[in-house]
Amino acid sequence: MTSNPVHGIDALMRGARLLTKHELRPFILVPLLINLVLFIVISGIMITQLGGLSEFISSLLSHTPVDTTNMSWWEAVMAKGAAWTASVFRWLAWIIAILVLFLFFLAYGYLFGIITNIIAAPFNGLLAEKVEELLTGKAPPAEPMIQMVWRTLGRELRKLGYFIFWGLIIFLISTVTSWTIIIPAVLAAVWGAWCMAIQYVDYPLDNHQRPFDELKSVLRRRKLTSLAFGGSVMLAKMVPILNIFVMPAAVAGGTALWVERLRREGDPGTETHSATQPN
Repeated sequence: MTSNPVHGIDALMRGARLLTKHELRPFILVPLLINLVLFIVISGIMITQLGGLSEFISSLLSHTPVDTTNMSWWEAVMAKGAAWTASVFRWLAWIIAILVLFLFFLAYGYLFGIITNIIAAPFNGLLAEKVEELLTGKAPPAEPMIQMVWRTLGRELRKLGYFIFWGLIIFLISTVTSWTIIIPAVLAAVWGAWCMAIQYVDYPLDNHQRPFDELKSVLRRRKLTSLAFGGSVMLAKMVPILNIFVMPAAVAGGTALWVERLRREGDPGTETHSATQPN
């Protein structure tokens, strides 16, 4: 099976459709309530930052004419020349403004996602377990609830450490290349998509107690599929109101993606449990 970005986008929509199954409804309520509370808190914090952001964007797009009344002739020529140059490259200001807005809402989606994922991790694990059982007819290995809660919280911290480490490296690269504005935006988008794929495809593998490195190997098999899934989740998380409902759909979609497209013979949950075959 080839890596197809359409499959990744479809996985999120499939996850949303799976949530309509009555078998899953008891496992959706708590994550939705957590999302609702955090949405109110985090959105309130982000709204307080919109004033400064709007002033910055307004300064980028300002069309204030140059006043040369009190300038000498050579100062007036230079000022008008600078104004003409600015008008010629006005399109660049619009691109910068759009990218700034994109990065702002990307940060909003990151913050919302990280906090909700840590708090709701045990409930997401249960939801992934029930989705897998619904799709395959077999549940992951049973374990005591307390053990499952501590394990999933530890896994979330493991993922958070991975996100922070590589996120800092990408931040440094973005700082060096910030004058381009486009390179940091592309890096942030790709990294965000990869993080979302790791976050939500991880739940079914974690339910089978598979190592974190195996998760990354599973995602690399179908890079475009994985990035398209993560990217669609990331974009949905950037949209207020919609982001309340994204997390359970992403958990269900990530589980379905693993079961139906990423998993292969020898992986956890298949009939045989031999070592993973090489690509």
